[in-house]
Amino acid sequence: MISTVVNKRRGRPSGPSDRRERILHAARDRFEHDGYARASLRSIARQADVDHALITYYFGSKEGLFRAVAELALSPAQGFDIVTSKVPPEYLAEALLRATLSAWDRPDYRAGLARLFADALASPSGSRVLREYLQSEMMARLSEYIEGPDAAQRTAAAAAIIGGLFLTRYLLRLEPVTSLPADDVVAQLAPALHSALGPRRAVH
Repeated sequence: MISTVVNKRRGRPSGPSDRRERILHAARDRFEHDGYARASLRSIARQADVDHALITYYFGSKEGLFRAVAELALSPAQGFDIVTSKVPPEYLAEALLRATLSAWDRPDYRAGLARLFADALASPSGSRVLREYLQSEMMARLSEYIEGPDAAQRTAAAAAIIGGLFLTRYLLRLEPVTSLPADDVVAQLAPALHSALGPRRAVH
């Protein structure tokens, strides 16, 4: 077998290369074996035999790399950041639900999430990766955003509401939840989600 010399120069890669695919393959392997939280960009780069700066060039961050591995056009964390940058805290519940439904109602996006959940249900390693991703990238973001000494508990309640919506409407396809128009879903769940999130508290 002829060995390939890998160009590890920093910065923009030049010419055709399989480096991006090697990074994705290594990331899948490291996420599976180390979990999302412990997998580092350096360990992924080391396994892919590239400079770790290339991961930042191709994917931006570990969260962006996870999005590429999961084949999601928009990650849940990205969606959350977009919503919170555009709406005031008092409208967060309604905005999160509308953004979530808009993304999940797209067949390609829903299929990507369904694969993630299927992997999580099928193996302990898949469950660990998804759990750690949601905890570190989603729940941590939300908890920091809503603030307060009970932010973690309120975040858990919000996660239960949104997770239950995905389970009943998209995975189990329970009626009448599946057939409800998005506006009706928002009208039904927004009060509970708003109560769970509460008003954003000022820092004294």
